[in-house]
Amino acid sequence: MAKKSFSASMPAEMFISQEIQRGTVTAPQGYKVNHEVVETKSRRVQLLMQPSLYARLKDKAQEQGLSFNDFVHRALEKAAE
Repeated sequence: MAKKSFSASMPAEMFISQEIQRGTVTAPQGYKVNHEVVETKSRRVQLLMQPSLYARLKDKAQEQGLSFNDFVHRALEKAAE
């Protein structure tokens, strides 16, 4: 079997860069592209709280089957509405 040569250029990289430059990125069938909603990076936040509050929030998160991070994230989104 002969080895493939990608010395000239990477086909996928070439395609992706062209699509981004033209602004014609399309979503797979069944998905919608909404550039206002898509966020590619997350911010880290260091938060100080009392241990008793942390324990109560962690218990609430477990009751709802969520991670602590997801629970706090949802609470903050709700507060920001």
